[in-house]
Amino acid sequence: MKLLVCVKQVPESDSSFIIDDSQKWIYKEPLSYKMNRFDESALEEALSIRDSNKSVGLDVLSVGPENSKDIIRRALGMGADAGIHIFCDADGYISPFVTAACIASYIKENIYDLIFTGAMSEDYMQGQVGPLAAEMTGMPCVSFVVKQEISPDQKSIYVEREMDGGLIESFELTLPALLTIQGGINKPRYPSLSNVLRANRAEIRTINSDLIGKTDPKQINSRITIPEKRRDGYVLSGSVQEKAAKLIRILSQKAFIT
Repeated sequence: MKLLVCVKQVPESDSSFIIDDSQKWIYKEPLSYKMNRFDESALEEALSIRDSNKSVGLDVLSVGPENSKDIIRRALGMGADAGIHIFCDADGYISPFVTAACIASYIKENIYDLIFTGAMSEDYMQGQVGPLAAEMTGMPCVSFVVKQEISPDQKSIYVEREMDGGLIESFELTLPALLTIQGGINKPRYPSLSNVLRANRAEIRTINSDLIGKTDPKQINSRITIPEKRRDGYVLSGSVQEKAAKLIRILSQKAFIT
């Protein structure tokens, strides 16, 4: 059995974002990156399958610029067997459709029984890449999976997905299939020292995709702006009683209380 996990690098949440002169993207220089946390959960699900069956092969794939190899090596350090990098150095926004097309192109030429992606990325938060890649390859797909269990004969998989209102929807899929994994359903492991040393020596397969720039993106980024300040705040001063009286007066003036 062979598994593939798709991972993405995203900016650290405390990074400084500076909009470029075109107002269509951000400068890359001040940013530091990490592995998307939803993808970390997807990788941990795949690793848990491999832990129970050492014959399972586990590859990781990332679409992105040269420094995407950093998160591939982190995935190798967590226990993945091999890394694939689809090189994309396009400057600016890359639509989920283009990313999915790159992934689907690779999947069509390589046989996998089960493919995992994160439910969404922390930067775009659109949740489109996994389902789009599944549609392009004709695979069954379930998104926002919170539980998965492969059948003993490894020909099907039982999954549960999270729905609104705390409801759970269950499916049984015939393999091969693609699942997008909800974040927080497990605790991703830390890279071990032995795996980190192996990852540093590992050769990552690099593919220069000819789909970048040639695929219809289906959506484009028109403009990036910093949210405008729309409201002023109030700072209440005085004793507790005075501040309480001022707060009641303000709420009464705005008809929040009568």
